[in-house]
Amino acid sequence: MSLTATFRKEAEDLVKEQMAAYDPSHDWLHVDRVRRQALKIAKEESTNGKTIDIKLIELAALFHDIGDAKFHKEGQPTGREIVMAFLAKHDYAKADIVAKIVENVSFRKELAGIKNEWAESCIELHIVQDADKLDAIGAFGIMRCAAYSGYKNRPLYDPAEKAQLNMTYEQYQAQTKANTGCAISHFHEKLFRLKDMMKTSSAVRMAQKRHDVMVAFVEQIEEEYSMDE
Repeated sequence: MSLTATFRKEAEDLVKEQMAAYDPSHDWLHVDRVRRQALKIAKEESTNGKTIDIKLIELAALFHDIGDAKFHKEGQPTGREIVMAFLAKHDYAKADIVAKIVENVSFRKELAGIKNEWAESCIELHIVQDADKLDAIGAFGIMRCAAYSGYKNRPLYDPAEKAQLNMTYEQYQAQTKANTGCAISHFHEKLFRLKDMMKTSSAVRMAQKRHDVMVAFVEQIEEEYSMDE
């Protein structure tokens, strides 16, 4: 069962309002891509005999970046608070599950390795996580990385910036807070890792092509910088 047209429109309007304060790498168009990707994965996974709540998928995908820690300011309501308040008006029975998914969709959260029975078994969480990761890689991932680097005033490519490979959650948090690195080092530190973090068979299949696009792009950047053409 899918969302009614009115419910969907009001949810989209809320997201557009929230995303208006974010940079182009985390705008409404990113959210819409993640929503469409999540629904595509859900359709494919359901053909494998899995029971999937499509309404839950769409709402969680739409709201997944509300209250994003990268943009959240002290004193503002949290993503959970915004989502729960909206869904309460619609008397949506699974509001708490939507909020839990929103709280667990991010590279940082997955890197932290927080494990519990719900997080390990919730297929709707896995689908939205995978959809968000897919939009972080490939051609759109390349453009989003450049856009966010510009927003944070980080260099696009600085050979003096050596990538920190296989960072722990604590190391990644420290680097984010210090705002160090460059766009290309981000590929080595995060984006190249995402292919192997996919949780659904559909996303695993889709990720390889997008990963290869990024590898070729970074190789081309390094070749052009070295003047070895």
